[in-house]
Amino acid sequence: MDAARGPEPVAAEFTFPAAAPQTWPALPPGLGPSDVPVSVEPSPPAGSLSATPTRRHTTAPATTAVSTRTVTKKPTRTATTKPAPVSLSVGSTGGLAAADETTLRVRHRDYRGRLDRIGDRERDDANFRIRSGLANGGCVSFESVNFPGYYLRHRNYEIRLDRIDGSELFRQDATFCPLTIRSGSALVLRSHNYPRHYVVSGDQWLRIVETSAERATAFVPRAAL
Repeated sequence: MDAARGPEPVAAEFTFPAAAPQTWPALPPGLGPSDVPVSVEPSPPAGSLSATPTRRHTTAPATTAVSTRTVTKKPTRTATTKPAPVSLSVGSTGGLAAADETTLRVRHRDYRGRLDRIGDRERDDANFRIRSGLANGGCVSFESVNFPGYYLRHRNYEIRLDRIDGSELFRQDATFCPLTIRSGSALVLRSHNYPRHYVVSGDQWLRIVETSAERATAFVPRAAL
């Protein structure tokens, strides 16, 4: 210290006024600074930002649903009448034709039964009176028109035209039971006393053969010629 200069002046001591205490709103009890819930919305992606003003949201008017299904009117079915099955009418006069070749008809020739094409001379040979079965009323027998009292019968397995003799054997042999086939459109003739035998045509001559109804010769009734 320089003694000639004397003592250094002492700076006056300044006292700053005390700052007024700052007051903050009180937090709800139990919520400190780290307990305040904060909701953070994610930023929209850059591609979604547009200068086009946002349209005001409006409610779309209700639309009426229209069915595009095409309604097809079902065609009206026409009632069809199923044809009645073929049959032989007892007491009538008629004949039988081959179902698969109707130009051929059952006839007698030289006292034997056969299938033939019929001309004027053979017409009477192809006509028969349908009688109730001589041995069974549920079946039929065939009496010749031009030879009354003569019936078709099987003898030695051949179909023949014989005169009725009143015997039980004759009545049995001359009785045939018609069975319908092909949904009723044709019939076959089953022997009454040989029930596993049916009338068939072989080389146009008729005989009875042990077979099935489906394999027998099919016939269709025809009016008298």
